[in-house]
Amino acid sequence: MTSSAKPSQPSSDAQKLEWLYGWDATPGIVGLHADSSGQTCVWRRVDGTLTLERDQFRPFVYAQHTDHIPTRSSIQAVRLEGDGFYQYLLSAENAQTLKNALLEGARRGGRVAQSLNDLREYYTVGLCEQYLMQTGRSYFHGLEYAALTRLQFDLETTGLSAEAGGKIFMIAVRDSKGFEAVLEGDEAQMLRDLVNTVQARDPDVIENHNLCGFDLPFLEVRGRALGVRLTLGRMGHALRRDSLKGRWSAAGRELIDTLDAVWRHDFVTRELPSHGLKAVAKHFNLAAPDRVYIPGAEIAATYARDPEQVRAYALEDVREVDRLSQRLLPATFALTKLAPRKYERVSSAGTATGILEPMLVRAYHRAGHALPRSTHAHLPHPHEGGAVQLFQRGVARNAVKADIASLYPSIMRVHRIGPRCDTLQVLLELVEQMTKTRLEHKKIAKSVPKDHADFAHADAMQAALKLIINSAYGYLAAGDMALFADRAAADEITLTGRRILETVITGLRLRGVTLLEADTDGVFFALPDGINELEARDLVQQVSDSLTDGINLEFDALYPTMLSHDIKNYALLHSDGQITMRGSAFKSTRFEPFGARFLEAAMRCVLTNDLSGLRQTYLETHHLILTRQLSAGDVCVLSKLRKPQVKYMETRASLREAAYEAALQSGLDWLPGQRIRWYRATGGRLVALLPEVADDQLEGQRDYDAAHYAALFKRTFVCRLEHAFTPEVFAQVFRSTAQANLFDLSLETLSVRWV
Repeated sequence: MTSSAKPSQPSSDAQKLEWLYGWDATPGIVGLHADSSGQTCVWRRVDGTLTLERDQFRPFVYAQHTDHIPTRSSIQAVRLEGDGFYQYLLSAENAQTLKNALLEGARRGGRVAQSLNDLREYYTVGLCEQYLMQTGRSYFHGLEYAALTRLQFDLETTGLSAEAGGKIFMIAVRDSKGFEAVLEGDEAQMLRDLVNTVQARDPDVIENHNLCGFDLPFLEVRGRALGVRLTLGRMGHALRRDSLKGRWSAAGRELIDTLDAVWRHDFVTRELPSHGLKAVAKHFNLAAPDRVYIPGAEIAATYARDPEQVRAYALEDVREVDRLSQRLLPATFALTKLAPRKYERVSSAGTATGILEPMLVRAYHRAGHALPRSTHAHLPHPHEGGAVQLFQRGVARNAVKADIASLYPSIMRVHRIGPRCDTLQVLLELVEQMTKTRLEHKKIAKSVPKDHADFAHADAMQAALKLIINSAYGYLAAGDMALFADRAAADEITLTGRRILETVITGLRLRGVTLLEADTDGVFFALPDGINELEARDLVQQVSDSLTDGINLEFDALYPTMLSHDIKNYALLHSDGQITMRGSAFKSTRFEPFGARFLEAAMRCVLTNDLSGLRQTYLETHHLILTRQLSAGDVCVLSKLRKPQVKYMETRASLREAAYEAALQSGLDWLPGQRIRWYRATGGRLVALLPEVADDQLEGQRDYDAAHYAALFKRTFVCRLEHAFTPEVFAQVFRSTAQANLFDLSLETLSVRWV
């Protein structure tokens, strides 16, 4: 059956708001469950009361053609408006029936596919997303983050792997309403008690740190072994794992792993010393002053002789997860109000294809318009990115940072540059509407005290909107990963950006400053002594006034000193004494912890011109390495195993990669996307550890290859300070022997290399 779509056409202003928020502002949605028949359970919190509503939708798939539909079929095919790639919207009463019919039709045509995602002519999304796109609803309308009922639980186990015989001996549980409990005793009864607690407390969200990487897999294995059904979802639904996608679900509840939030935060800031719960809690000052710490390897033994201490330790874990959630998740909560996705999916998704694209698809679905698949995702010539210029290396006094505010989104708005395949111009309108909305929330956040009830909501919304706005350009350049990708548009944006940056550079040169570096985010320059912050602000404003309307150069800060190392790689000394380091040269998740700590300590010495302190820091770190006073945790590096194990084994003979070799030598089986920590031990052995192994569990493990890490220290970390000195000074400060050289100068008379 084929028919033509006749979508309703709201007014232009109303349509733009629908693209941003959806068109059904049903308040208080906190949980969804949709089955293949289109039956949907909707849980809502209104005025503090949880209600369950039932709804129905028709499962659908976008299609390029109708060739695979059986001759006699209940599948409905609607011919959509426009000339987009996906010309048809196919729907049926049952999603599984629709999928099976299309796969069978493809097989008859000689195509082999396990799912519709394997066939380019189809585009599909999950059932809950289909419901949200079809109804125009989204989560959390009218709610603040504090209105959610959140439950945290954490397992204490005798081992790190349930498959290897590890068992659960304690479960700490708490929720945002003040409930706390420690479950102990018979393991099977503990699992039943956990299920009963979840059902009784009825949370909207279940949280923990590394929930999806450790706790849920461990629970699944032990529950299966003990014959306990893990009915953690609402309406009697059990915990479920999608083996194809590696995701977990508990119907009606959102499963939130705070480790995802930590990774997202550190991807932007590169400020975290580690991603483990205890390290992150310390970093954000979330740990209680009397926090109990027990080395991981000693928890089970400590429980045998002092169970009360372990109970206190376990409860502090779940309390810290709650505080971490309150610190990092409000922006994700706010994003979920915009995107037609479940909260748990928004929390782990990228902002471009994971959030922006579903909003685009929802708009096209609402309009009854054919969905594009860009034919402009690739061009024969390579993409030329934004302008980046390094003018000076070394240490500069009186360094000013000036931002070209949201340059690429501003260019898109001012010059109306968007994807050609976006015939409805949804992306440009989303950027426009989100920018206006963000400025409104930013104004509110600045106008009220931080402890005011309106501040948290306004600040979370402006931060969330900033994330999506800034991902719009990257989405255009995402190639085959994005339906609306357009390389030509991305090229035009960066070309315009380069011209604007050149205007800024010229304007600053004319005003006699010393340029340090410039890129699409802004510029750094050094001022002559005697110029104060007010004069610096006026100088920046003069340059800004010369730019196109809608493009602004904004004063950000004046820093006493700055190390200019390379493009987007620098360190700043703030006027209050804080140190900020930016760029992969100084911040990376792949750094060994001992090296990251050295760079932080050494950078303070560089920026304060303390060469005696710098040499002492270097010698102490070198000594700790050689005398094996570090632990295995101090030398571990974090890696993501992207290749399936079978695929790596196929190429292993010609190319061996250390992270995969560590996993193999340690007897680990892995899935694509799994993260491990690994290090080089004595004798050239490579040792792999799972991320959930806390540093305190490795305190006594000191079998690392000391000579290897001493050499790595110099070539990987010490060398990153080279641009701060002349070659002669660098050689003296970082000589490995503590003995002074006959021709050494006094460190007090030496200096960094000033710009």
